[in-house]
Amino acid sequence: MDTFRLSAFWLGAPALSAVFDALEHAGGEVRAVGGAVRNTLMGVPISDVDLATTLLPDEVIAAARKADLKVVPTGLSHGTVTIVSEGQPFEVTTLREDVATDGRHASVSFTTDFARDAARRDFTINGLYLDRHGNGLDYVGGVDDCEAGRVRFIGEPQQRILEDHLRILRFFRFHAGYATGAPDEPALAACLALKGQIETLAAERVQSEFLKILLAPRAASVLSIMAGADMMAPFSRQAMNVDAFEALLGAERRIGRTGTAELLLVALMDFNADAFAALAEALKLPNRMRTRGTAALSAAAEMPPRSIVHQRSMLYIYGAETFMDALIIALARGFMVTELEGVITEARRWTRPRFPVGGHDLLHNGGEPGPQLGERLSHLEDLWRDSDFKLGRDALLTIDRERIAG
Repeated sequence: MDTFRLSAFWLGAPALSAVFDALEHAGGEVRAVGGAVRNTLMGVPISDVDLATTLLPDEVIAAARKADLKVVPTGLSHGTVTIVSEGQPFEVTTLREDVATDGRHASVSFTTDFARDAARRDFTINGLYLDRHGNGLDYVGGVDDCEAGRVRFIGEPQQRILEDHLRILRFFRFHAGYATGAPDEPALAACLALKGQIETLAAERVQSEFLKILLAPRAASVLSIMAGADMMAPFSRQAMNVDAFEALLGAERRIGRTGTAELLLVALMDFNADAFAALAEALKLPNRMRTRGTAALSAAAEMPPRSIVHQRSMLYIYGAETFMDALIIALARGFMVTELEGVITEARRWTRPRFPVGGHDLLHNGGEPGPQLGERLSHLEDLWRDSDFKLGRDALLTIDRERIAG
């Protein structure tokens, strides 16, 4: 075991201090673990703080309630309790070790030994513990790996993957997010050798990890490895196009946006609507992501805008978000967009005009409610849009009267 010191501003936050106080007053030893420690060592912003404790889950719950902190029993079978302090959630997990694993699920027993808890974790950079005073424990060489920008499994890589098959994708995700050099050779070899185990995982678990890979800083290099090994074959018959992925990322940056997961998936599927739909179904993407990707591809078929009138028409039909998504796809595919800055400015300040005619107006001109009335409205709306929204209510009603008069 090695020790280290770490100055972390978040350790003194009142909300976290209240959790430390509650658990320590109950006689438990408690330390921050995992992401917050890793990210602080590597100079990466933290999003949350997870804690490990020697207290059993029931003792954690009792200690939190005694301190008037809200408790959410989020994973009691695995020893996890969420404590909410000043509106912030903190996951608190009892130290544990694996009893049995099958690649998808694990049975655990609780322990008071931090070394045993560290030994069951996946990567060395995730196996670091820090007390409230900044005193750290490192049983697995994680500090050196953080400093070197290296992602390694704790122990023998194949064994760790056989315990939990998701660790294949987690390795690629963490390498894309934190590594600075080539992948650790034993880890990569194990992932490639056991890639068939990905098929055993629930689609939702694969989706979660894969989307995080897409948005990681060094996603392209990892995706190239995965594409070369055809690792996503169980979820996609379409080979991943990493060049298109990089082009899409470049287009997003060109207009001042960061990566958008559903558009990156569209690019990986070579901008093929059927391939994207099949991947979205296989990964069980949320409907909002499926809808956004499909709409972007549909609008992209009309890109680039032929004129300012055409641009406004597209903005009216598709909305500003879909228009911008389609513009990014067009740029990624190599289309030339003249006066790009002006196109972007117009889209960002776009306010959708209100169609000045309604069904009740047309009924005054004659006819009956029903499908024919809807067709009349659509016809007038098309004319209004093609006029760059200049045709007024009276002119549109006159056109309608003349049309129904024959």
